[in-house]
Amino acid sequence: MAFLAEQEGDPALELTEENIEKALHQLYFDPDPSVKSRAQNWLFTAQRSPQAWQFAWSLLSPDKAAEVQYFGASALYMKITRYWSEVHPEQYANLRTQLFQQIFNFSSATRIVLTRLCVTLASFALNTMPEVWSDAVKSMIETFHQADVPQMDATNKCLALLELLTVLPEEFQTAPLGSSRKVTVRQELQKGLQHVLPLLQNLLDQQDSPVSIRHQALRCFSSWVNFGVPLIDINPFIDTLFKYVHDENLYDTCIDSLISVIQEPSAYKYPNTIKKIIPQVLRLQDLLANAVREKDMDLVHGICRLTVAIGENHSKLILEGEEEERQQCLDLTNLILGFTALPGHYPVDENISNMPFGFWYILQDEITGADVQKCQEYLMVFAPIYMHLVDVMLTKVQYPMEEEYNTWNSEEKEQFRCYRQDIGDTLMYCFTLLRQPLLNNLYGMLVRVQSQGGSWQQLEALLFAFRSIAEVGEYGDDECVDNLLRLLPQINMSNVTLASTALYMLEAYSEWLADMPEALDSVIPLVLSGLSNPDLAVPATMCLKEITRECALDMKPHADRVLTSIQAALNSNILKSRECIRLMASVGFVLSTLSVQEILHYLDVIVTPHLQHLEAASHEQPSSVKNHPSAASKGTILVKVNMLASLSATLDIRREDKENQCLSSPITTSHDPQPVSFLLQRVFPILQKVLAVWVCDLGIVQSICEFLKRAITTLLDDVGPMVPGICELLVQIYTASPHVPILDLSQQVLLLFGHNETYSGNTRSLILQLTNKTLSLFQSGSIREHTEVIEGYMCLCTKILKTQPDMLISEDVNPSAIFQCGLVSITLPEQPTVKATCNFFSIFISQSSKMPLFSQTVTQQGRALLELLIKAVSGAAPRSLVELMSDVIFSFSKHFHAHFVSVMPDLMMSHSLELPRATKVQREQFAKSLLRERTNKRQFRDIVKEFSLLCRGLLGTEYADF
Repeated sequence: MAFLAEQEGDPALELTEENIEKALHQLYFDPDPSVKSRAQNWLFTAQRSPQAWQFAWSLLSPDKAAEVQYFGASALYMKITRYWSEVHPEQYANLRTQLFQQIFNFSSATRIVLTRLCVTLASFALNTMPEVWSDAVKSMIETFHQADVPQMDATNKCLALLELLTVLPEEFQTAPLGSSRKVTVRQELQKGLQHVLPLLQNLLDQQDSPVSIRHQALRCFSSWVNFGVPLIDINPFIDTLFKYVHDENLYDTCIDSLISVIQEPSAYKYPNTIKKIIPQVLRLQDLLANAVREKDMDLVHGICRLTVAIGENHSKLILEGEEEERQQCLDLTNLILGFTALPGHYPVDENISNMPFGFWYILQDEITGADVQKCQEYLMVFAPIYMHLVDVMLTKVQYPMEEEYNTWNSEEKEQFRCYRQDIGDTLMYCFTLLRQPLLNNLYGMLVRVQSQGGSWQQLEALLFAFRSIAEVGEYGDDECVDNLLRLLPQINMSNVTLASTALYMLEAYSEWLADMPEALDSVIPLVLSGLSNPDLAVPATMCLKEITRECALDMKPHADRVLTSIQAALNSNILKSRECIRLMASVGFVLSTLSVQEILHYLDVIVTPHLQHLEAASHEQPSSVKNHPSAASKGTILVKVNMLASLSATLDIRREDKENQCLSSPITTSHDPQPVSFLLQRVFPILQKVLAVWVCDLGIVQSICEFLKRAITTLLDDVGPMVPGICELLVQIYTASPHVPILDLSQQVLLLFGHNETYSGNTRSLILQLTNKTLSLFQSGSIREHTEVIEGYMCLCTKILKTQPDMLISEDVNPSAIFQCGLVSITLPEQPTVKATCNFFSIFISQSSKMPLFSQTVTQQGRALLELLIKAVSGAAPRSLVELMSDVIFSFSKHFHAHFVSVMPDLMMSHSLELPRATKVQREQFAKSLLRERTNKRQFRDIVKEFSLLCRGLLGTEYADF
């Protein structure tokens, strides 16, 4: 702790070996996380300091601890990678010699330090090849061959060289090189291949090579393959790799190497190499069979990875193989099918059968994407395999016996759930190929299992398959699906999992039911039966909501039964809040098919109890005390209001008119009033009571605003009589506690009724009160606590400016004050708020040409805006915002060009605009470029972006891309 005290007392603590070792000890061994964090930050600074060039070498001393040596090596890597400009060209040769010497010293020492030093030398090579260090790869190999270091034996020397050659291409992939530099270095590394590959081949072929050398040689081989080696150059390695697959010490590394070859991006150009690999993989089947018998899942996993890699990366080759090769490709596909069909339950008994999922998708995508003739040819060959795959999936998707399933932990159950979802996707892919034959086959299996008294797991698997197929949206033979739905009532649904899957399946077929409404007679009783079972409430309510939505026009004959069941379920108190909310949506869909008189009757019966609960809960005062009764009251309020919102969104007797209307024609309306208007009139006084108590609670305010938004969306112009009350309520809430949902709802009201003379006084008063309250946030200094509100207000103003700009001009609403708020908002750190403000300014400026008061505001405050924008694009704002800010400047230039011409040159020369990286000439040139470009927004953006990079010191670097 003494060392940390020194750090805190003196931020510029001397960078000595002793202090660094103390900090490292704290980082690795101190139990206090805050001490670790401070030590890490100090070490981070030390690593980047100029002194790192000196202390790094001392820290590599043999008598130092491994963590100290590693820090020294990492410091050297950091300096060479990120601070290469600090190295004088005269020091290059000496630095390279020192790095080689340290690698030799650590060749038989701590491996992690050796690897770090090799990475450091690789970074040095990337910075110096070929201008300073020509033929660097060849030179590395020769240096090791010629090295005569007493403490380094031949094996360690070889391992160190291989480590260096392994990390070199890996470092190239991540090095911060510019695009042109990267091309040069890549060409130099490709030259080095002629020295690397023979070396590796020689080491692998030597009978007396130690396992460690062969292992490292294989790693090195994979590294260079990933870098990019033409497969024709590595053909000689293929036989060697398959030979070492049978060596248990090299098995994993060989598999990784082969997969690197198969996945090499240009491998498709060398089909003969892949064709050479396929029969070699097929010869591993005896090894695989033995591994399955002995339950050596690691070995099975490796062969599966290799086989699937071929299938996923070369599916076209599998499809297009010639006659002699076709059988091998089929054998490979069947081998992959065998992995899918591994016995046991995933993930408890095996964790391999999920790996081929991607292959099955890719192969069917290739088949369906081919032209018609080829597609038919492929189907002749592969349809039987996919039909067999379906049989496998139907087995693998089944739940285990309940006694076994109950022993699984939560993680295993979750993995199985995800696995089943993947199976569902795979069954969907199968259906895209097999279509009607698959549908008929599944139905035949379902009838057979049902008639023979099969297990619930088998029945559930088949219903799961039908559900998955429904996701495609094309169901084939309507008669087959109709028969399926008629068969459902005959199935014993006593098992909850089976019943749940049946309900989810019915939900998936809800769209189909809209075309076959007669099937509702057999479907609805099954769905309604699930409402009385808490374990089935989720699928039952989801299913009912989708059916009532999709089949709304056909629900009238079933309305009484559905509404009565829903009422009973809501009154049973066994449903959770989400289920209740979902059921209210179904109520709305069903009621919409009835007469207004019938609707009002059912509303009174179903909704009245919930309104009574809502009103009772409104009297409970909020409390911060945990487990206080008010917490339950709040929960009740949220649930009941959300239920009403759900009902208001779906109860619409004019929905069909709205959906079928032409864009250019008004909505055709019936003479009957919208039932939601009666509901709103009844609920509104209760909401006022709720807000009188809970006005400062964001959750309740949000739910009430959402209810009103949905009611207004349904009613549209019919909500007119309620507008004065709604506006008054919005002002009341926003004045007490400003929140974004209030602004969103206000925007909806203003857009609907802003031009309506009858309510103009209400809407203008609303925008005035919203503006006054928002301005008070700026004046009170609490703006940073309300950035989301500022963002919402800017979005509201932008929308009004686009549609009804005159609403922001009145005796009481001052556009100049709003503009000033924008000047403050654009300096806030939250990007969404700044984006909303930029959009506001762009629209405000463009509208100013039509509005004299706006024009006056821009003329008076335009310079201040431009200064803030220039500062922002020059570094004060994130680069992601530069384009938006550029658009504001462009709008200013386009609509106020004369003023822009008079302000911009003077502003760029102003001392108040601190741009240390931009010279006077560059400032002038920037201003001139902006003044010249008046019409092309893209070019204007490019000018601003380039200046932004210049001011940030990024112009011409690899970080310059936006």
